[in-house]
Amino acid sequence: MNFFAAQDDARRRTKWLFAYFVLAIIGVILSVYGIVYFVMLYTGVAVSPWMPGVFVATALSTGGVMGTGSLFKTMQLNGGGSVVARDLGARQIDPYTSDIDERRLVNVVEEMAIASGVPVPGIWLMDDELAINAFAAGTEPGNAVVAVTRGCLQRLTRSELQGVVAHEFSHILNGDMRLNMRLMGLLFGVLMISLIGRMFFQMFRFMRVRSSGSKNNGAGVVVVIVLAGIALMVVGSIGVFFGRLIQAAISRQREYLADASAVQFTRDPEGIAGALKKIGGQQGESKINAAKAAEASHLFFTDGGMFSYGLATHPPLDVRIKAIQKNWDGEFVASAIPEVAADRAVSKEQADQRISGFSGTNQSKLPPLDPPPISRAQIEALGEPSQVDAAVGHKLYAALNDDWIRAAHDREEAQALIFALLLAEDNQLREEEVSFIKNGAGDDAGKLALHWNQQLERLHSSEKMALLDLSIPALRRLSLTEYERFIEITQWLIASDGQVDLFEFMLQHVVERHLNAHFRPKPMAKMKYRSIEVLMAEANILITTIAAIGGEDQMASAYRATMSEWGWELEMAPPSECGLKSIEKALEEFNMASPLVKKQLLRMLGTAVMHDGVVVSREAELLRATADAVGCSIPPFVQRN
Repeated sequence: MNFFAAQDDARRRTKWLFAYFVLAIIGVILSVYGIVYFVMLYTGVAVSPWMPGVFVATALSTGGVMGTGSLFKTMQLNGGGSVVARDLGARQIDPYTSDIDERRLVNVVEEMAIASGVPVPGIWLMDDELAINAFAAGTEPGNAVVAVTRGCLQRLTRSELQGVVAHEFSHILNGDMRLNMRLMGLLFGVLMISLIGRMFFQMFRFMRVRSSGSKNNGAGVVVVIVLAGIALMVVGSIGVFFGRLIQAAISRQREYLADASAVQFTRDPEGIAGALKKIGGQQGESKINAAKAAEASHLFFTDGGMFSYGLATHPPLDVRIKAIQKNWDGEFVASAIPEVAADRAVSKEQADQRISGFSGTNQSKLPPLDPPPISRAQIEALGEPSQVDAAVGHKLYAALNDDWIRAAHDREEAQALIFALLLAEDNQLREEEVSFIKNGAGDDAGKLALHWNQQLERLHSSEKMALLDLSIPALRRLSLTEYERFIEITQWLIASDGQVDLFEFMLQHVVERHLNAHFRPKPMAKMKYRSIEVLMAEANILITTIAAIGGEDQMASAYRATMSEWGWELEMAPPSECGLKSIEKALEEFNMASPLVKKQLLRMLGTAVMHDGVVVSREAELLRATADAVGCSIPPFVQRN
């Protein structure tokens, strides 16, 4: 699986999707024009089949209605996946939950996020849905959510739940979420025509009451309104039908990719296959009952019984299972909901013992994480979801002390954790920094930052990044005022010693990129560059910077190796051009490049890193910051044991 090729394919599919929708909209406009023509004809107005002025007015008004509806829905969805989750009746899970099933879900999602190199998405639960189903929603990883049904928690083993979660993470990593959210916006615009038809019926009922005692009952007007309402409802419904047809065709192909990714991530085909078999064994009980389930059908793990045949947003279950298990015997698995105790709350100690795979091991009991050797295959796969390995996420999660994880889940202590990661090694400067934190966020924040700094300062870079990813959901729960204060303190800490190291640079980029998507959402950067040649100067800055990490003795040889590998004839960028502002500017430009150009950049940087065959912490940090800035993910460079 090639992530960047898949992204390019997704963009091409999106263009075709919009082309099909344009045709559908033209069809709707022509149909509405026909309705206007017959209404005018019926009322005795002198008309001809072609009236340019009337057509333009009809096109503008119809297009305006659909455009307004689509824009309204799109702006609503820009709030992120939480908007969709609330519409479907889900609730956000408390990370401190004592419910054993919910704790298992939190654990699985957090491990998968760490393995993927992305911040932990919001975790939601559809309490009233007993079917096995799930979805991922959001416009980008920074505002993504993963939601599952109560039936998913109660009916699935941990391995099966992990397969379902891995499937949803594939949608996040492969850029499917944004496409799916656009589909919802476009379909709502077409649906507006039907809604106006229904409004005409309401007008008819009102006028019928008003005219009941009148000498002139206005029968002609009533008939016109009825006919126009029916016609608009029919036209709108036909438009929505073809829209859903297009939606379903795109969605089915993305589901195959997500299933394959889930197997790749977990190295366990039995997990997701087992979940699909249990869905097949439910015999019609998989339908989602939420009022807006049909609108979001393409988001779910399975159709949920909402559509069939040409409108099915997912391939048939048996086809999906056979794609994973070639020798499947065709038998589904019946799964009854187990008996549930009235009080499902358990202590943390009990939960840790009962949840298979739950990690809370003290870091001191685990071997230290050393930079592993890196292969050419890994470099060529940089930014590809194929690098994701759930076992790596489990290993890193296990390396984190329970107290650190608890702190990452708390909105106050999560801030202190981030502050702790930024405190200086120099005692005097660290005292000044703690004093600044106390003045800005209170005495407790300063004390906690110092407390966590003493425990975290010797952590491996990958463990620090894991804590950062775990902290993002708690930081999203800040108020806007609290967030602005948090960012102000963070920026001051980074600048306090007069220099910015690569870890600070990476942390700032990750925090601001993913939290700004929540607190200060803005439109996604438009594609501007389709060739890396037009970005050679920017690429040279980044290559020179990462080549310099290995030291002066390695810098020149790493740079020459990269230039030779890619056939470029450039000179190293001067140090004055490789400051952080220049790096940030270069990353901003690459964020507007096509997916294949981004891939080439990451591979070039990887070539410079691979020069000595080992990825050190600072190299991993710059790679993570680079990939994150251009909308890709870099799984941690930790070997599986």
